[in-house]
Amino acid sequence: MKKIIIVGAGEVGNFLANKLSSEQHNVTLIEENQSKVEELNSSLDALVIQGNGGSPSSLIEAGAEDTDLIIAVTDNENVNMLSCYIAKNMGTKKSFARVQDGSMKNELEELKIDQIIDPSDKACDEIEKLLSRAGIYDIYEFGNGELLSIGGVLTKDSPLLGKKLMDIHEFGGRENWLVTAYVREKESLIANGNTLLQEEDHVKIIVKNNDIQTALSLLGIKEKNRIKKVVIVGASRASELLARRLHKEYEVIVIDDIESDCNRIAENNSNIIVVCNDPKVPNNLTDIGIDEESAIVALSKDDSKNIVCSLVGKALGATEIITRVNKIDYIELLKETSIQATISTRIAAANSILQDVRSSQVTLDILFEDTDIEALEILLSKECPVIEKTIAEIDLPDNCLIAGVTRRENTFIPSGTWKFAAKDKLVVFTHPNSIEQVETLFC
Repeated sequence: MKKIIIVGAGEVGNFLANKLSSEQHNVTLIEENQSKVEELNSSLDALVIQGNGGSPSSLIEAGAEDTDLIIAVTDNENVNMLSCYIAKNMGTKKSFARVQDGSMKNELEELKIDQIIDPSDKACDEIEKLLSRAGIYDIYEFGNGELLSIGGVLTKDSPLLGKKLMDIHEFGGRENWLVTAYVREKESLIANGNTLLQEEDHVKIIVKNNDIQTALSLLGIKEKNRIKKVVIVGASRASELLARRLHKEYEVIVIDDIESDCNRIAENNSNIIVVCNDPKVPNNLTDIGIDEESAIVALSKDDSKNIVCSLVGKALGATEIITRVNKIDYIELLKETSIQATISTRIAAANSILQDVRSSQVTLDILFEDTDIEALEILLSKECPVIEKTIAEIDLPDNCLIAGVTRRENTFIPSGTWKFAAKDKLVVFTHPNSIEQVETLFC
């Protein structure tokens, strides 16, 4: 159990406080807004303090002198940096700050910030991967990019339908791919050999990095038109970052009805087309030329605008829809729609932080948008109790699956006969309630 201070109870801070307190960490949340404090005190299993995270008195009250980690994620990056600086001077061991100003990122050492959190930048990384592989809704790298977890919805054309997974031998068998987890009727489940998958299940498949086509075939996703045009809804900072990354490869158009934001992007980026119009009006998207070679990426700060524009873009025939959504209720709602790929700043931030909350041997901890299941990457030390044992010989926790191993420069999808060695890097899919047992076994 670690002692953690979180500064700011916005979407990111609130999510992290709930996540970490549910894992029995000692969490203190500092929030300036009194009404939020009152609301959180009645719903959150953590100490909530009304105050300014950049104030020494608030940090003293939160116990910064003997805290393991401070996570400052307010909308004010000056407060975030000041909070970390003061807390580290008081004795806090490690500090994370949400900072978007690129010039500020060069001052990390002087400000005593151990890691910058920039959810917009992380979200752009994920969007670029999704655009390059139309049809999937999440993709994460393990083993220095040599193993990939691919998420998608099973179609009627999937060869995984109607058979137990142990009886499917097409596509090279278990040594080349593995179904790790699936979501059905809002229930998250670890897959096993007896699993019978159904159409519309949300499925995670792990493959080697040169074998994404196998994952697409298993999901039943047919080859889609190559994306030539990306229409970005919303003139947010994330939209501007993404447009700058994409404009050399795609025709990029940013559309929003907030004139000041549109002007900012247009003035700073002469090679990006910016349209100041209401993107919720179908005719305005039609005028841009949405077709089967287009992608809609909805990145405004307004969840409802993103959802409406995504649905309109889908109706107009866009081949790929990626939607920024932060409110949990909306994410649950979208599971029942044609919008599958969702991006949220809270998940992006959490994936930057969680490995530092885990044991020192955990090198990566991935949360997914559509499931409670997490994926941990764990480096085995020579003192680990499983060394020289096979997977079949160890007592794995319930709801846990070893999905991949990196050994030196090679990657494997292991069977029960796999024998562990020091410096193996494991990919373990698990329910949150088994994480402590997983860490005890492998760390």
